[in-house]
Order: sequence, then C-alpha cells, then structure tokens
Amino acid sequence: MTKKELFEKHKQILDNIKKYQVKDAFDILFELVEKCKNQDYKSHLNNYYETYKNILKYSFELGNDPEKEKVYVHLVKSVSELADDIKEDIILNEGLLSYYQYKKTLSNDLQLKYDEANDFLTRLEFVDDLPKSGKNSEENNFSGINYDKINLLFRIIWLQDKFNETDIRLTRQIIENKFLLWHYKSVLVSALILSTLRHFDSNKVILLFEFYHKQEHEVWQRALTGILLVLFVNDKRLNYYPEITQRLKAMQGDKNITRTTEAIIIQLIKAKETEKITKKIKEEILPEVWKIKSTLDEKLNLQDILSAKNIEDKNPEWETVFKDSPDLYNKIEQFSNMQLEGSDVFLSAFALLKHFPFFNEINNWFLPFYKENQMLTSAFKDITEDFNSEVFLEGLESTAFLCNSDKYSFCMNVKHMPSMQKSMMVELFNMELKAMNEMEKENEIINNTAKDKTIITQYIQDLYRFFKLHPLRTEFDDIFNYTFDFHHTDFYHLLIDDKKVLRNIGEFYFEKDYFVEALDIFINISEKDKNYELFEKTAYCYQQLGEFTKALEYYHKAEILDQQKTWLLNKIAFCYRKSGNYKKAIEYYKKAESFDPDNLFIQNNLGNVFLETEDFESALKYYFKIEYRDPDNFKIHRPIAWCSFVLGKLENAKKYQEKVIKNEGNKHDLMNMGHILWCLGNQKEAITHYLNSLKKSKADFNWFVSVFKEDSKFLKKCGIQNIDIPLMIDYLKISFND
Repeated sequence: MTKKELFEKHKQILDNIKKYQVKDAFDILFELVEKCKNQDYKSHLNNYYETYKNILKYSFELGNDPEKEKVYVHLVKSVSELADDIKEDIILNEGLLSYYQYKKTLSNDLQLKYDEANDFLTRLEFVDDLPKSGKNSEENNFSGINYDKINLLFRIIWLQDKFNETDIRLTRQIIENKFLLWHYKSVLVSALILSTLRHFDSNKVILLFEFYHKQEHEVWQRALTGILLVLFVNDKRLNYYPEITQRLKAMQGDKNITRTTEAIIIQLIKAKETEKITKKIKEEILPEVWKIKSTLDEKLNLQDILSAKNIEDKNPEWETVFKDSPDLYNKIEQFSNMQLEGSDVFLSAFALLKHFPFFNEINNWFLPFYKENQMLTSAFKDITEDFNSEVFLEGLESTAFLCNSDKYSFCMNVKHMPSMQKSMMVELFNMELKAMNEMEKENEIINNTAKDKTIITQYIQDLYRFFKLHPLRTEFDDIFNYTFDFHHTDFYHLLIDDKKVLRNIGEFYFEKDYFVEALDIFINISEKDKNYELFEKTAYCYQQLGEFTKALEYYHKAEILDQQKTWLLNKIAFCYRKSGNYKKAIEYYKKAESFDPDNLFIQNNLGNVFLETEDFESALKYYFKIEYRDPDNFKIHRPIAWCSFVLGKLENAKKYQEKVIKNEGNKHDLMNMGHILWCLGNQKEAITHYLNSLKKSKADFNWFVSVFKEDSKFLKKCGIQNIDIPLMIDYLKISFND
C-alpha cells in the first residue's frame, strides 16, 4: 500500500463517520487492520463492531435504549481514534514516511529519554548563572547543552501519537518553567502543533490551550495559531470531545481572542496568495529591474556605491533612470504596500537558501530569530572591525519585514561569502534595515496589537516555508492546501460571536478579488443585516462571476435603500446590458444621466448600448457629445467613423477614420477604411487598405473573411453589388499571395 492510498482510505473512514455511514467506515477498517503488526487493533475493531451491531439491534429489534446516543458518540469517537492508530501502525511498519525513522529511534529506551528531558528541565531552575533576560552569557555558557535537549524535547512531543501521563506532565513542566527561554518554548509549542496535526489527541489540544492561557509573549500567539489550525483540520471530531468545546465556549467573547483570531485567519488566507505574489515578482517586477540594469550602471556609477559619498547622498537622477520603465514606480510601490500589509513577498528570494545544515533539524524551521543565538556569531566573525554585529543583529531581530526562517537564511548565506563580499553585503543590508525599521516606527508598529500581528505574520510565513520548502514536505499534510473557510466550522462559532470578524474576513476576500469566498460570507451576513453596502458588494461579486441575473437581484435590493446612487444605477444598467435586456439598460443609464449629466462614462455607455441595438443615429449623438466635451480623446473617433459609415455618411466616416488610422490603425481600422473607400468608389485605395489589414492580422484569412461577411450588409446598403463582395475577397486572397 502506498502512502497516498493509506491517507485516502483514512480520510474516507473519517468522512464516512461524519456522514453517519459507520458500516462503510468499518468495512475499510477491516481491510486496513489486516496490514497491522499490532494485533490488539484487530481485537479492538471486532469489539467495536459488535457494539455497533448491538446499537442497531436495540434500535430496531429490542426496543429503544435511552443511553443509545451516548453509547453511539463514545463508539464513533473510539472508532475514529482507532483509525488514527491503525494508520500510524501501517506507516511505521511499512516505512511509508522516511521521517518515521526518528520515531523508531525515539521508541528505543524511551523512558531514558523521558528521564533525560525531565532532568534537563529540572536543572534549569538551579543554574545560578542563568540570567532571566537571555543575554549572551547564558547562550555562551549553556547553549550547547540547551540545544541538544531542545532537539530531544521537540522529537518526544512531535512523534508521540497519544499523550500519556508522562507526556502531559513533561509538557506542563515546559509551560510552567520560568527559566526555559521564550524562543525554546516557541519551538516546543510548534512541536506540539505538528504532533496534533499528525495525530489528533484531545490531550494535546488542551495543552495548546494551556500554552495560550499562560500568555507568555511570542509563545501564546503561536499557540493560538496552532489551536485554530488543529481545530480547523479536525472540526467534525469536536462533538466527541466536550473538554475541548467547553474550553471554546469559556473563551467566547474575549476581545483579545476575537481580535487575534481575526488576524490569524486573514494572515492564513494571505499565505495562500504567496505563490501568486512570487509569480508576479518573477514575471513583472524583476524583468523591469533587469531591463534598466544597464541604465542604472551608467547613471548611478554602481562600482562606487559603497563610497562614503554615495552612501550618504541621494541620487538626483532616480526619476530619469526610470523614465524608460514608468510602470516600475507603480510596481515597486505596490510591492512596498504588500510588504507593509504582511504579504509574503520574500519567498522567491529565500527559497534557495534553505539548504544550510542549520535547516537539517526540523525544529530550526520554527526557531524564532534572536540576536543572542550562538549560531549567528560565527557568521559575522570575518567582518571588518568597524562593523557592529550586535547592532546589526538587533536590527534584524526587530524588523517586521522578514520572517524568522528568512533571517536565519540571510545570516547563514553571509557566513559562506568571501570576507570582502560579506562586508559589502552586510553594509548594504544594514542600510536597508535602518530604512525598514524607520518605516515601522512611522507606521506605529509599536503598540501591542501590531506587535502581536507581526509575530503571527512571521510565524505563519515560517510555517509556509516548512510546508512548502522542507525536503520532506511531501510527507506532511500541507495545511496551506486547505481552503481556510473557518466560518463553515463548528468550532469557529463556539469561539467567535462577533459578526464584525466575519464581515472583515469577507471584506479581505473582496479586496483581494476572491469573489467566490467573499460572496459566501456576504450572502450569509446580508440576509441578517439589511445593509445596502452589503447588498451592493454581494451583487458585485455575482457580477464579477458572470451571474448577472443574481447580481441584479441584489443590486435592486440595494436600490430600495438608496435610489439616487449613480454608481449603483450604472451597475444595474451594465448587468441588464450583459443580460441582453437593452431596454432596461437604457432606462437605467438615463436615470444615472439625470443625476450626473456631465459624466462622460455614462454618455459613452449610452452610445454603446444604442450601437449594440443598431440605433446608430442615437449612438452617434452621444459619441459627438463626448467628442465635444473631450476633444483630445482620439478613441471616440472610431465609433463616430463606424456609425457614420453604416448610416451612409461616407465623407464624414472617411474624415474620422483617417484620424483613427493616424493615431493607431489596427487590423479592424484598416478594413473599415477599405469599406469606406470602396463605397466612395475608390477601389484602388480600398484594396490597399484591405491588404494592409491582412498584413496586420498576420495573414489570418479566416478572421478577415468572417468579419468581411459580417459587414457585407452595410456594404450593400451603401451600394456595393452582392456579387462583388465574394469577388473582392477572392481578389484579395490572390493579390496577397502574389
């Protein structure tokens, strides 16, 4: 059996239980248990099956049992947990996941490892020279011992399937230990999250709650992130665990929980945009940067960039440097805004820097960046004397723009550079770091709420890198493949009773153009809260998804509450137009025009609707209005020329079509000019324009013939003989090939 087959069958078992198809779940379990090494599981399965048959017998043969529901809930909980155990047994004994070698190693002399871990935690409390502040002396004197023991603790917590009393006691010792520094606790809470995602256990979830309630800074934010992820993945199981649901109910209404939960959910949704952002940077921003590289070299004298003068002075030619790439300004500004909003803009830059030995230990993927870390000291030992590594590391630690994993990647990369290049790189990065940190201060990233969001953002980005970049990533259930529709889970509604949170999540989806997801939330809210803005946004989502009838339904609901909004009237008209109801489209565009008669956008839309309904006289009037009010808008010449042509106003059509060709002249424009000239009796010039149209189309005869035939009714109306139209087409084919 492959890993994929096993995981699919395990998921099918849990899905069947959710759907109350318990017999089908048993059928798959009987198939899987034959592959188990642990024969106790077969015995347990047989007992559970007999219990289930008894429930059925009492229900339909022997009379109703008042305890039936209680017995049923206990049974399906036990069957779900047995499914987990069977899955783990097969993985371990058939070697389906390579990292389970750690699990096998851990099981050897496990009690000795427990004793070693307990001894380490106990001794921490009696180390006299251990400063609580976590300064360099602690790291220098104790770090080597610390880190080996943290690795051990990480593996014990991560690789235990179900927590026994020893595991619970050990984890609580970690939570309560005042001398175990926050960065180590942060790593160990991550181990607990991974462990619970790997193998669900209510004891693990309760311990995550305890990490949260301890409210240790940097640790509780990670714990709450883990709680939300674990409960999201296992939401349908929670009915079997009242100890968890009671905790959630007790926390409902807590403002800190509500605010932070919203921040975590939005950041998880943002994380799913990372690949799109990475693609944008690679395909749009970086090519523009490379395009101007030679200009930069020439104008900025990059060879001397590290001289004191160039470092301190601003370059007066920045604007002229970018004159050949005007979009780059906007793209860089957009990049900066994404950065400030917490979007993951650096994945592509650091994705290739996860190969250092530092990342061989799984726990290092979750290690917060802290300046006292001994592993960082060696990275900067060759740097020139005037460089202050302590100040640099302090700045790197405090910056909100890089996640912890990327900060370590940067430092590890510097470590392997030649001395001169290392100094240059750090000096440049140091300047950028100062600018970033100044920006943070200006944006008031100093209050507690903002600090919490920064910790959450960086932690979720650390998680993203682990699940997307770790060499064994295919062996983990990638949490970022989930939809994160938290509002559809039971646990969310037990925890959050503030509808503003759901509205904010919907607004975030809407802002990022996730219209399906936004619509799901807006429909839910708008039915309870009769708010015209919600109706408008719901309608707009339907409009963007091409469901114009549904869009109109909600636009009209909004119209009842606000009948004089030009934007709304325009949208209603647009949807009628897209639905083919031109009469209603004109009606609403005219309503909009009555409120805003000078709006050229409305005038243009009215002209377009009349054009689509072939009321060319009315269309022409609106196009002339636009030309009069906006004489520099050469694009209006095109529909004026066309309307004039189909109305037989050929001289006027020629005058405007010449303006069109002078400014642009695409394949359609050249064909239209050919039509006008032919109808005016100037066949020679008409043929020249037709041939040029074919050239513009890259000899696309299918397109040319199709459009030509569509236009034939207007040619006939202007006096062209019916027989001459196919003859002209064949003449052009022969002439073009010759």
